Amino acid sequence: MSRFNTSNTNLNFQGLQSLGNGLRVLGKLALSQKVLEASFPLVNSQNIEGRLLLNLGNTILSQAQGIANFRLRGKAERQAIIQGLSYYEKAVTVSDEELIKIQATINHLSLLLELNRQWQKSSGDDWLQPHVQFQIDTLPQIIGILNKINPSPHSIQATIKFAESLMNFEQINAKSTLVQLQTNFAELTLPNTINEQFLDQAIQQAKIIHNSRLEAYAIGIQGKLYQNMGKLENALNLTNQALAIAQKISASDIAYQLQEQLGDIFLQQGDSSKALLAYKSAFNTLQILRRNLVALNRDIQFDFRANIEPLYRKLVALLLQPELGSTQPKLSNIKAAQKVIESLQLAELDNFFQNACVNAEDINIDEIDKNAAVIYPILLDNQLSVILKLPGTDNFRYASVSDKNFAAQFQETLFNLRVNITTIRGSSKVKLPSNQLYQWLIKPFEADLEIDLEHDTSQIKTLVFVLDGLLRNFPMSVLYDSDRERYLVERYAIAVVPGLQLVNPKPLLKEQLRVLTAGTSQKAPSYELEGFSSLPYIQQELDAIEKTVLQSEKLADEKFTKTNIQAQVNSEPFNIIHIATHGQFSSNPDDTFILGWEERINVRDLDLLLQTRNLTRSERAIELLILSACQTALGDTRAALGLAGVSIRAGARSVLGSLWNVNDGSTAELMKQFYQELLQSGSSQLRKAEALRQVQMKFIKGEIELNADYDKPYYWSSFILVGNWL
Repeated sequence: MSRFNTSNTNLNFQGLQSLGNGLRVLGKLALSQKVLEASFPLVNSQNIEGRLLLNLGNTILSQAQGIANFRLRGKAERQAIIQGLSYYEKAVTVSDEELIKIQATINHLSLLLELNRQWQKSSGDDWLQPHVQFQIDTLPQIIGILNKINPSPHSIQATIKFAESLMNFEQINAKSTLVQLQTNFAELTLPNTINEQFLDQAIQQAKIIHNSRLEAYAIGIQGKLYQNMGKLENALNLTNQALAIAQKISASDIAYQLQEQLGDIFLQQGDSSKALLAYKSAFNTLQILRRNLVALNRDIQFDFRANIEPLYRKLVALLLQPELGSTQPKLSNIKAAQKVIESLQLAELDNFFQNACVNAEDINIDEIDKNAAVIYPILLDNQLSVILKLPGTDNFRYASVSDKNFAAQFQETLFNLRVNITTIRGSSKVKLPSNQLYQWLIKPFEADLEIDLEHDTSQIKTLVFVLDGLLRNFPMSVLYDSDRERYLVERYAIAVVPGLQLVNPKPLLKEQLRVLTAGTSQKAPSYELEGFSSLPYIQQELDAIEKTVLQSEKLADEKFTKTNIQAQVNSEPFNIIHIATHGQFSSNPDDTFILGWEERINVRDLDLLLQTRNLTRSERAIELLILSACQTALGDTRAALGLAGVSIRAGARSVLGSLWNVNDGSTAELMKQFYQELLQSGSSQLRKAEALRQVQMKFIKGEIELNADYDKPYYWSSFILVGNWL
């Protein structure tokens, strides 16, 4: 961090604090922590140390709030949380500034409650005991300070945040150590009473300092409090009052939350039509904000899953309610629900990058491919809804399955499939759970999909899935039709898209095929550093591509570096880039990477690395990026976001990648066969999804003679095509 140095120690400290806090806002949390920690040698007073400790605690709180899908099961994650709690505790101890004490204590409470939210179904959090005791000892003092401190935007924000935390006390897991905090606070006072007092105080103080944003936010939280208490008319009045203030000052980031809150209240009152209108208003406000999500306040920016995603699902759930006397929703509502789900996919990708980097365009799939049908599975509370878009104008179908125990059954099915599909030993047990998925996703539409016709004689030749939630970590090719005893890929070419708006429908022409391959079969320094084994069959994979594709260049072993890749891409226009190396897709862009010879190549660097500088983004787009030895991060339920993210960041129209780590011998064979199928196409246009289908069918039918086990789903189903399937 020496490059930040000046001769002025205080200036250096302030610069590092500003940089560290800025990096936190941008979502670069690991770097934020490093920059802030570099400030420790510059601390020259207890109050300055308190400010630094508060900022460090805030960075760890941001990690826990879900930007990086923070997984709290491991020892390292637990250690990070303990460190964050300790930073807050020390900030309270060392600082004389009342505001620092208030902010550190309340953010400490937020971090504890965040742990409770993420661990609701777990127990065994005794390690939190000393930190809970800190709250019990400190909170009464902080309440006293809050009651007498001179109002400022920071103190009012802290008061509102404290009131919000108290509202979350009700959700504390009965098995959690935090129950002691709940009990202790109940003995001090009635939570609802003190909540009303603090919110009244915040509202009055916001008026005194003429801060309409904080006034609107505090009144809105008061409305939420009354909603939780069942005083719905009071809640409605307060929420409308807050919304009027927010709209008057164009505070759209507050307004959409209040519009959603109105929808929740109307729903509690049993008025679905008013709730639907309110949710639509919230959705429309959020759409306007979509390109400015990064500029919003940190709570909204960092907690996408808690604060933004639920709105989309509430709106979809109401849109898909059946009409009276029917099992089907209105056609107009099915179309609207499809658009909302597309928007959710875009918002998730924006959140993944912490940057509104996704350019979306409305696309009519009939103009792209008249032989493709699009399937949208949508996960709602104890319900799976499925929208099918067939060729033709407004040609939609809808089906759903629901039950009070459906969510548990769905998760169990996916768990059984994942356990069995990712090892060769479990292959024989794949068909049962994959058939269950077939029954839910495909069975209701068999007639519409012309399921009994042959692939070549049917209009529907390709199924394009816009997957939701956990389903994104599973290959749709493996869905099993037990009646006809075949996998879905034996009937259809299959692709996955993050949303139709992101598909750029340019076909790949055979005569223009130019391939850049890169990778290593050696024990690369980066493999040693990251703890990965060598991949001996990669040499065979790259040699086979070189023999099959006339126009190809290869960067193997020591030549496989960032500098060399960039130099090659800038010297010649490659439309396929094939990288055979270890890598990982994660819901955290910092953990989404491929390994070059010497170092990680992070997803954030790919757009700079793989695109020709002297062409427009459209002209320089890679038609196909192949990542033949990567995998989704273990235990990360949203890891496939990283696979879609790689595609977008690299400027690739499509990506062929694997969902789990497959035997590198079978991978080399699959890739060799894939290029052969691409080039054997009778048409000048190379259909990528169909080429993958043909290869996977060869594996299924046992036509790959190298290994008798290659017919098992473990070997062939891991590979999925994301993006343009043409």
